[in-house]
Amino acid sequence: MTKSWLEIFIGAILEVVWVSAMKHNHSIGSFVLVIAILILSFYLMIDASKNIPAGTTYAVYVGLGSLFVVIADVLVYHEAFSWEKLIFIILLTVGVVGLKFVTDFEERRAK
Repeated sequence: MTKSWLEIFIGAILEVVWVSAMKHNHSIGSFVLVIAILILSFYLMIDASKNIPAGTTYAVYVGLGSLFVVIADVLVYHEAFSWEKLIFIILLTVGVVGLKFVTDFEERRAK
């Protein structure tokens, strides 16, 4: 995994942190922390887009972030889970993984 893909992955994990932290945001200090994590998450995504096409970067970042947030909602916050939700999470994951493989293939072919 290249540095750029790692940045997208870490940025998506940080997205879960700031989205989850919004639920517990009760003070100025926690609000500032949420904003700082959000900025770092976006910075990593933007930096990754210097080496990976912007559309792919954004799609993978949002896809992974959505996947991780749904998993956190179910496991941590005990949100309702359904087979339909599982099917769409699997489709989302297949799309994200597919974009990574296609992008890697195109990069190797271009060299």
